[in-house]
Amino acid sequence: MKEFLTKPFLYLKNKQFLSLYSLKYLSQLTPDYFNSKNTGAYMLHFYIKGKGTYKLDYHIIEVDAGSALFSPLSESMQFHTSKECEGFALIFSEAFFGRSRMKNFFLQHTLLFNSVDNVVFFPTEDRTEELLTLFQLVIDQLRREESEVQEQVLLNYVFSILLISEEVFTKDKPTLRVANEIKLIKNFKFLFNSELNRRQSVRFFCTQMNVSLSTLDRAFRKYEKSSAKKWINTALIKEIEIELKRFDMSIGEIAFKFGFSEVTNFTKFYKGQTGITPKQFRSG
Repeated sequence: MKEFLTKPFLYLKNKQFLSLYSLKYLSQLTPDYFNSKNTGAYMLHFYIKGKGTYKLDYHIIEVDAGSALFSPLSESMQFHTSKECEGFALIFSEAFFGRSRMKNFFLQHTLLFNSVDNVVFFPTEDRTEELLTLFQLVIDQLRREESEVQEQVLLNYVFSILLISEEVFTKDKPTLRVANEIKLIKNFKFLFNSELNRRQSVRFFCTQMNVSLSTLDRAFRKYEKSSAKKWINTALIKEIEIELKRFDMSIGEIAFKFGFSEVTNFTKFYKGQTGITPKQFRSG
């Protein structure tokens, strides 16, 4: 196969595009490709041979041959492949896939792209050859001259790949209910990150998402093994400690950055969560 195939747009937010790379080639393009311009785009990596290593924030993910990895495009993701790697990276925009009500609903609710951890990966098991055939059909269609039916044919192939993948991944899972709960947690985390310097309450986020506190807590206890409030405190401590390790801001400046009007309140919060003061953490 060619190293890169695309139809018809690339790097254009809210535009229709479908692109396909070899995994080895895409790993070389990662610094240029994973950026905010690709908001609204989705990615599927399919490994035929060899392995891939992914770094997403602080998490390391190892993906083996005969596996698939799904994620919305993220500027924080990095990955590299083994020398013997063979496989495909299929990337498409929401504008390409989600124009019909049914496909848009699928895209917004499938666990493939709406997991709590932002990335889903799993062995494709006995459906590997079937998926490989579909990828080859996508390649063949991309190499053809444009026609009136080409876009619909490509869309059907991509939808088939996603449906088969979801069937493998969600065996014995109540897909829609699970996806809604996971999407709720994902939206909460997004809002938390956007309000990180304001120290908003859990009730504030519930109001923003139009859900009850009990609904949010039920989802958190099920998938995070924690209450929403405890998750907020843990996440905030992690962010604070990142800044404490950098030494380019005073403790007072860090306190202000995270929404504390008084250093004493900041110190009291930090010590209540960790058992030591920010100064002790920094000096230790």
